[in-house]
Amino acid sequence: MAVYPEKPRDNELMEKSRFQKSRIAGAFLLGMIPCLLFSENESGIEWQKFDAAALAQARVEKKLVFLDVEAVWCHWCHVMEKKTFSEPQVQEALRKNFISTKLDQDSRPDLSRRYEAYGWPALVILDPVTMRERVIGSGFQTKEEFLALLKSGQNPNADIGMTKTSNPPSTGALTADQKRSLLARLRDHYDPKATGWGSGSKFVPWGNIEYCIRLSENGDSAARKMAEDTLSSATRLIDPVWGGLYQYSTDDDWEHPHFEKIMEFEAEVSRAYALAYLARQRPEDLQAAEAIVRHLHDFLRSPEGAYYVSQDADIIPGEHSAEYFSKNDAERRAIGIPRVDRHVYSRENGLAISALVTLYQATGKTAYLDDATTAARWIIANRALEGGGFSHDPSTASTPFLADQVYMGRALLLLHQVTADNEWLARASACADFCMKTFMRESKDGGGFLSGPSLPDNPPPVVDRDENIEVARWLNLMGKTTRESRFNKGAEHAMRYLADSGVVAEIYSFTGGLLLADEEIAGEPVHIAIVGNSKDPAAAALFASAQKYPDSYKVIEWLTTSATDQSEIRFPDNDRSAAYLCSENRCSPPKFSAEELERSFRKTP
Repeated sequence: MAVYPEKPRDNELMEKSRFQKSRIAGAFLLGMIPCLLFSENESGIEWQKFDAAALAQARVEKKLVFLDVEAVWCHWCHVMEKKTFSEPQVQEALRKNFISTKLDQDSRPDLSRRYEAYGWPALVILDPVTMRERVIGSGFQTKEEFLALLKSGQNPNADIGMTKTSNPPSTGALTADQKRSLLARLRDHYDPKATGWGSGSKFVPWGNIEYCIRLSENGDSAARKMAEDTLSSATRLIDPVWGGLYQYSTDDDWEHPHFEKIMEFEAEVSRAYALAYLARQRPEDLQAAEAIVRHLHDFLRSPEGAYYVSQDADIIPGEHSAEYFSKNDAERRAIGIPRVDRHVYSRENGLAISALVTLYQATGKTAYLDDATTAARWIIANRALEGGGFSHDPSTASTPFLADQVYMGRALLLLHQVTADNEWLARASACADFCMKTFMRESKDGGGFLSGPSLPDNPPPVVDRDENIEVARWLNLMGKTTRESRFNKGAEHAMRYLADSGVVAEIYSFTGGLLLADEEIAGEPVHIAIVGNSKDPAAAALFASAQKYPDSYKVIEWLTTSATDQSEIRFPDNDRSAAYLCSENRCSPPKFSAEELERSFRKTP
């Protein structure tokens, strides 16, 4: 029986954990924006209560009524207040033609029910005589969109309906021309005949797959087809006997695999399949993810629960093994098993942990989370460095590398997301600080993070493109989760290098990864807050369902009743556990059941 190391008891780390726990409970949703609360006059608009007096004034002045239905905990309501209602043109349009009223949806359950399908803020234009809604806007709107909504509402023949809205304008590091070029490259280098990207060798570029999944969730059917067709074709790289993923196929098709199984490819591709399953619910994607992870468990897992690096392609070194891999399990074992590289590196374990946690999110199977936790505990006990970082292995105990920090840091953040255990977040934060202190290149050199330290008798370290994509995504989500701006600045530092025209020009296979990084830094993740007692099964069910949100860019927080009472947010006083979700440009009404929450992921009014 494997003996797991005891949980470390680092006093400084535990202090960070307690600090994070008390702080984050009060920072979620509202804490993700620069200003926590706005007074009624913050925007310069003369807000009135939505009552008989306001309606009477509107009738006397022959004006329409604008009703802003909001929630005090709603992120996008406050963004609307700060970025749109503060615009002089908006203020003038409202002053001239409308009586402007504001309503907290919790104070009027009848109107909350009436407009909840539109999310918060709901932007309603009413005729004060007939009380007929002329038009209803859904969620945050830019100045231009909101002025168009007001103009539409002034049309006496306006039809009731939800107006189309867009996300807030991007403020990413890439220019508009760069993004257009990258998007064109993503589509132009797709192979519609054989599927996949590029020519010659076929492998699964997981960044492209994840970006296409995100595009498909926003209605891009062409991106959906690229992702689904590639994932379907790539199942031919999965070993039908032992599971696991062969690294790639030659001959410009998926029929000529090279049989080595490498942790980076197995972990990241299984993670891509799990994300695809979360988004599209195709059983074949889940089957593929689980088949790959089965090989990790059966062949690349140490007796202590950490993960090895790879398994050779050849049973006899130098001889192609197509005949060997065509055999069944007994026939293979009678000949022998290809060599496994039994080094235990922090990088490979971080990759494996992220794959396992994502598969746990997709399935709810605790065995995957248990395996991920065991591996994380082993790496912490055997590879942790003073200051929060991780060594590669014992032979490089004093020589950390960027990749070990990135992938272990990402794994620790994911463990926090699925457990709500702030020890994991404290460790992820310490790792991020170590990463920025150790590997951040001076800004005068164009930003970016170095792949390793400068060592005597070695070439100088490089700034690796793919590693910096992962750094940017991880540090940005760290900043969104903790509300610690230094992490966001670290992400922007990585993007400063990635946005260089020379770097952009050379990205092909992982175009999607760069686009993901830029869009995530420019926008907010999906925020899901579970408010309920830690011993309440209903709250636990809501927390489990929150994991199934079909995107990796999300922040999930479980606030107990006591934590909520101490926080800067005042959630409604519900008599049962509830989930609050802010996505895209609006926030949902509270969801009280796991089924209701999951339906909201895939349902729009």
